[in-house]
Amino acid sequence: MTVAGILLAGGRSRRMGRDKALLPLPGPEHLTFVEHLSRMLATSCTEVVLVARDAEQAAEYTFAGIRTITDEAPDVGPLMGLYSGLQAVTATHALVIAVDMPFVQPAVVKLLLSQPLDDALLVPVVNGFQQVLLAVYPRSILPVVAERLRAGRRDPRSLLEVARVRSIDEAQLRAVDPQLRSFMNINTPEELKHLE
Repeated sequence: MTVAGILLAGGRSRRMGRDKALLPLPGPEHLTFVEHLSRMLATSCTEVVLVARDAEQAAEYTFAGIRTITDEAPDVGPLMGLYSGLQAVTATHALVIAVDMPFVQPAVVKLLLSQPLDDALLVPVVNGFQQVLLAVYPRSILPVVAERLRAGRRDPRSLLEVARVRSIDEAQLRAVDPQLRSFMNINTPEELKHLE
């Protein structure tokens, strides 16, 4: 089994007012969200792919060692990003992270990738809510994703209705990330200001 990293960056960032992928991560390294996450993924994944909405957005991402691709169809939502990313990788599985989740802890990545990987989705559960944008997807699910897209679905959550799912419960997650910082996403200028 091999695992790729897929960063989903194709959203419009309407509430933020600017591209969330390029927001500065607080700290001394002066990295953007996407640079930080891609560096972290590169330490444990065989390949890292950044999925942008279109060529215009992709042109903003010029980072060493990251392959940037675009959605097969723009503005179809994160399910299209997942589909495009899975199509692009050669690994059997992919750890998928939304680019607006900059505090994903390496220990959580290690926990997810230490699980047995098969044809099931591996999905963390926090506060009873399945975290589909920080989860491991088998590449073998591509036909199911394609079917969901043809049915007009835009959300990875719709896969939970039709795919086999294994959950990582909150207790396991808190053992390695006590504050569950990994699952914090940043959507608004106020949330960003609170971080700083």
